[in-house]
Amino acid sequence: MILSMLRQTKGTALTVTDDEMLHAGRELASREGIFAAPEGAATVIATRKLAASGGIQPEETVVLFNTGTGYKYAEAWQRALQSVRGGAV
Repeated sequence: MILSMLRQTKGTALTVTDDEMLHAGRELASREGIFAAPEGAATVIATRKLAASGGIQPEETVVLFNTGTGYKYAEAWQRALQSVRGGAV
């Protein structure tokens, strides 16, 4: 169903790695004060990839939706941050 809609609308889909999501999530928290859900952090990476490939032009306005909260994934974020910092949070 999703692929069908992408084709009908001439849309696109991108992949984002767990490491990219973690990095973007930390960046959103430190720069914007947003404790994003992983899928919200993924929108930041996807937007950057689209901009780098020309899929989004500099003059275009883009809105990113973070429909969840990082609190919903607190344990996952804690484990991920511990692995980045070598065990210290």
